Amino acid sequence: MSASAGFPTFASYGVPYIYGTPSMEFPGLIKIALHGGRACDPDRRDWSGDGGEMVRQVTDWIERVMPDTIVTSGGPVISQACMYSMTPDEDYVIDFIGGEFGNDVVVAGGFSGHGFKMGPLVGKILVEMAFDGEATTLTRIGVDVKALFGLGRFAENSKGNVKEFEDQVV
Repeated sequence: MSASAGFPTFASYGVPYIYGTPSMEFPGLIKIALHGGRACDPDRRDWSGDGGEMVRQVTDWIERVMPDTIVTSGGPVISQACMYSMTPDEDYVIDFIGGEFGNDVVVAGGFSGHGFKMGPLVGKILVEMAFDGEATTLTRIGVDVKALFGLGRFAENSKGNVKEFEDQVV
């Protein structure tokens, strides 16, 4: 498994929430990272990242889940902090604006650090909602976009969707 041999994109939900992708910024490398951290001021953030605890959590996870696959001795080649907006439940917001606009305007945002890899599907959903009035691709398979990603989910529970992490990789 390597960047050139087709390293897969993955997410291991739970504690810690670890994800990995081939690195687009650094060809030939792979990115395995911890989803999390602390709130920060975008004008005063530390770009260097947390070289201690967060790196240790990722290293421990790699050694437990992918022993003999990825060499962890010597530490990461690059350690970098990233920043993204978060919704309280870490799910997207995909909805119609409503009000005087009704179902004429569709909005999407709050991708909580994992929207980029879902960009093509989210784009398709938005097009379907704009042209068909519903996310037909997801409706066909029984997914209720309004319940999962609608703004109204925060009216019933300010934390949004409750999470269950039984599908943890390990």
